[in-house]
Amino acid sequence: MKNYYVYVYIDPRNFEEFYYGKGKGSRKEAHLSDRGDSEKAKRIRKIQEAGLSPIVRIIASGLTQDEA
Repeated sequence: MKNYYVYVYIDPRNFEEFYYGKGKGSRKEAHLSDRGDSEKAKRIRKIQEAGLSPIVRIIASGLTQDEA
């Protein structure tokens, strides 16, 4: 089925793209509550500590898992 998408996380402080992922449903929001030790999770926390939220954009949709 073609229900996958590709998304990007953008730092609103400098508009730098710092993470690309693929998913379906609400996957793109899952990282917002990640409390892990990855660079992505640390950066999201720093953005949130600054009172901001990462910009999340879907850049391709209607894809199969392999296409994504």
